[in-house]
Amino acid sequence: MTDIFIIVGALFGIIVVPLGFFVGLQVSPVLANILLLPLITISWSSGIPLGDMSALLLVWSTVLSVAFWATVFGLIGFGIKKLRG
Repeated sequence: MTDIFIIVGALFGIIVVPLGFFVGLQVSPVLANILLLPLITISWSSGIPLGDMSALLLVWSTVLSVAFWATVFGLIGFGIKKLRG
């Protein structure tokens, strides 16, 4: 069951990058900050604004976003599995 959560998290990590930018512009900047947390963290730590990132850095950020969200979803799946006993 945890494997399904990890796969869904990885897919979510791919989709969330363009979705986060759209949500930030159209709906809620706070929700966009949550969705783009890995990209914002990389931007903050490197000192490069999101708009000035190179294509390679954006691809690398997307890969890290996939890993981040797969881990988050995997931990949620693990917690649900433990609660069910």
